[in-house]
Amino acid sequence: MEFKRLVLAAGLIAFAGSASALTQINGNSLQNGLNSASQGGTFNQDVTTDQYSPSDVWTLDAVSAGNALMMFEVAGFATSNTLGIYDLYSGATLELFSGSAATGDTARLQQIGSTFKATYFDEIGDYAGQNSSTFNSSNFGFYLTTPQNNTFYSQSALNGDSDNNGVNDNHMVTYRGDGSLNMDPNGDGNFKSFTSNNFILAWEDLVLSGSDRDYSDMVVMVESFLPVPEPGTLALLGLGLAGLGAARRRQKA
Repeated sequence: MEFKRLVLAAGLIAFAGSASALTQINGNSLQNGLNSASQGGTFNQDVTTDQYSPSDVWTLDAVSAGNALMMFEVAGFATSNTLGIYDLYSGATLELFSGSAATGDTARLQQIGSTFKATYFDEIGDYAGQNSSTFNSSNFGFYLTTPQNNTFYSQSALNGDSDNNGVNDNHMVTYRGDGSLNMDPNGDGNFKSFTSNNFILAWEDLVLSGSDRDYSDMVVMVESFLPVPEPGTLALLGLGLAGLGAARRRQKA
């Protein structure tokens, strides 16, 4: 299965760091959506220049639990895209949001031993089911799967598309709170502090060569999900990229 081959290769580069280059965001869709969710109508970060990095690899905080909340989707595939986490080594996955997810839907992610469990709640907080998957590590990445049979990853080296300069294309950009802004991410009218424990993940769901690069196709806020710090060594990078050399470019519709 190609997904597993890609993820096994990703395991080799999981701790090799991530590109620090900023991703250009086109149009105003993402900025306007974040403005609308911010108290006073202004999100106080620029969606291109204030991206947080590294954000390739993640873990849960010390209590081994975190929440993911659907903010908004401005996309033709809004009712079809799915988002989840993947094991860096085995290829195991766990869905957090299905295509039917709506603003305010929440997935609570817990790690119990080697098992990750997702508990789902709808926009009014009612229980909507559970799912679980066994991972080989407490670290994981995020993935977005589209109805074009494309899967994009927080580890950009897995995405199979790159700019003319050879830099792997990011399909997820990240913003971290600093406590200076209040936000209403679920649209219920209650504003809460956007703290350093909160991150916004914004996705582009098309191969970049044929996309609008607006990164508003799925936007979620996570709490108590923590990016894994970039280590000091890049020793595994060459091995990881060699393993990815056989990966095909993502199919365009």
